[in-house]
Amino acid sequence: MAHKKQNSKASSARPNPKAVERDEADKSKPVASTEPSKGPQKIGGHAQDSSADKARRASDAVLGDIIGMAKPIAIPDLPEDELELSVGEDRKRLLLQGVLLLLAVLALLFLTFWFGVVANASGNVWFLLALILSLTAAWFVSKRMGRFLGKFFMKTGVVDFGSKYVYIYEKSDPKEATVVTYKDVKFYKTVRQGNSIRLLLWGDWVKHPSGYLYVGITRPFMADTLGSLETQICETLARHHVKEKK
Repeated sequence: MAHKKQNSKASSARPNPKAVERDEADKSKPVASTEPSKGPQKIGGHAQDSSADKARRASDAVLGDIIGMAKPIAIPDLPEDELELSVGEDRKRLLLQGVLLLLAVLALLFLTFWFGVVANASGNVWFLLALILSLTAAWFVSKRMGRFLGKFFMKTGVVDFGSKYVYIYEKSDPKEATVVTYKDVKFYKTVRQGNSIRLLLWGDWVKHPSGYLYVGITRPFMADTLGSLETQICETLARHHVKEKK
């Protein structure tokens, strides 16, 4: 009887080979990582975005405001592409010019109000004409002000070069960017003028009578970056077989 008990204890203490095989098989199974993947930066995206994607982009934008960084994010309604070179705006210039234009708009509106009061009191038609002119000027200045401040707050850049597409941001809303393939760009030319680079792009898609699209890269507070930036732009376009116009 004691011998049987010892045998049963030994058998229970001995590991089960099948159980060991199951444990090893479970360990060999891949486990999903909880860390976010850090792949290449992308630009563009699809229009059908989930609420989670929108919330993530909003949180990224808020984080960029806090730490002072502006990074490319997915833009709905634009073709998706991997980013090779991003040319951003001089944010100090955008803010300074936007504030100065805001003050100009306020001054023009005050002048318009004063012309209206004087024209109503005196009945002089010239003051009425001056009111119309000052109001028109305020409208044009406010549009330019909105473009500068809009680009500042929306962190819109100047131009992005992807692996297939070129994204040109002429307006403050990145969704309204002009997107062309490298094959559509026939020629390019860069002209250095003081604290700015003039990037000229030729192609059948250009609507301007001159035949080329002017992309201005103005950096008065980042002038030391223009030399290397011009080299990177030329290298990127040459890598995609875009010819330089002599």
